[in-house]
Amino acid sequence: MAFSFNFGGDDIDQTVDQDVPTLDAPSDMNATSEVQAPLVNVMQHDLRQLYETLPDRLCYSTAQITSPTGKTLLLPRRELFDIRVQLMSEASAENDNDATLRDLEQTDLRTNVYEGGFKTWECSIDLSSLLLDRGPRKDIDELVRCDGVVELGAGSALPSLTLFQHALRNGIAQTFTLTDYNSSVLRLVTLPNLILTWAATTSPPLIDLAAEPSGDLENIPALFPEFLASLAASHIQLSFISGPWGPTLASLIPESAPDMGSLILASETIYSPASTTAFVDLLINLLSRTKMAKAIVAAKRFYFGVGGSVDHLKEVCAEKGAVAYEVENSGVPGMESGVGRALVEVQMY
Repeated sequence: MAFSFNFGGDDIDQTVDQDVPTLDAPSDMNATSEVQAPLVNVMQHDLRQLYETLPDRLCYSTAQITSPTGKTLLLPRRELFDIRVQLMSEASAENDNDATLRDLEQTDLRTNVYEGGFKTWECSIDLSSLLLDRGPRKDIDELVRCDGVVELGAGSALPSLTLFQHALRNGIAQTFTLTDYNSSVLRLVTLPNLILTWAATTSPPLIDLAAEPSGDLENIPALFPEFLASLAASHIQLSFISGPWGPTLASLIPESAPDMGSLILASETIYSPASTTAFVDLLINLLSRTKMAKAIVAAKRFYFGVGGSVDHLKEVCAEKGAVAYEVENSGVPGMESGVGRALVEVQMY
C-alpha cells in the first residue's frame, strides 16, 4: 500500500501545519493490520563502503531546532535535489535507482518497499527539540551516562544528529546505531547528514551554518581520514543497519554495558497497527537488555487512513510488559496543532 502525507516542497516546512495525511490509494483498514512479508533482508553496512559511494560534493540546507527552554541548534541536512542528482547519475540496468527515484518523488511511503526515510518528518523535529534540553533523562549532558544511542527508522536522523554533535563537541564516547528499512536511505541521507554535522563542529568549521545556511561541502572523498580521526578522538562509533524490524536486526545492535544506559529513538514509526506491533516487539527486545534502557517515540496522535495511534502504542506496550507514558508539559512548540503530536517514553516494568 502506498500513501502520501501530502507535505509540500522538497522537505518539511516547519512553518506550515502538515499533520493530515492523504492516501494515494484506497485503504482497507483490515489490510493495514496484516503482517506483510518484507522484501529486503537485514544487512549491516560498513562505514567505509558507504562513504565511498558518495559524490565529491554534498549540498545542504539547515534545520533550526529550538528547545523548550529556548536553546537553538542548527543542523545540516542533505538537499533532496542533491540525492536525485546522485541517483540519476548512478542509474543503470544493474540497480533499482529508477524505482528509488519514483518513491522519492511520488510517495511518502510504500509499506515494505520504501518507508519514507528520504524526507524529514515533523515529529523528528519535536524529538530533537526535546533532546536538545533533556538528552537521555533530564539534561543533554547526561549523555555521558549512556554508551548506546539507537535510532529506529532513522532517515534524516535529526534526533541522533542532535546528540551526535553534542558528543563531538564534548568528547563523549558513544556508539550511535542508525537503522532504516532502506539501505539507500542510510547511504544517501543518514550518513551524509552525519558528515555534514561533523563538518559544522570542526574547528574552524568546514561549513558555517549561521553564515551560510545552505551551501556545499566539497572534497568529500578527501575528508574521510579527517572524519574517522574525529570519531576516534571522541571514541565515537557509528553502526548502520538496514532491513525490517525483528530479532535479526536486534541481534546486530550493540548491547550497552550493564552499568550504562541505552537510549532508543524513533519518529513516525507507528503509522499502522501492523507497524506498531513489529516496532514494539523490537523495542521490548532492546529494552530488556539493561535496566537503564529507555525509548522516546515521537508520533502523531492518530494516523488517519492507516490506523496507527499513540493510544494503540500504549496498549501494545502494556500487553507486552512495558509502560508507555507521554512526556507531560514538554514545552515543545506546535505539538497540539492539527492532528496533534506526542512524545512518548517507553520503559520495561
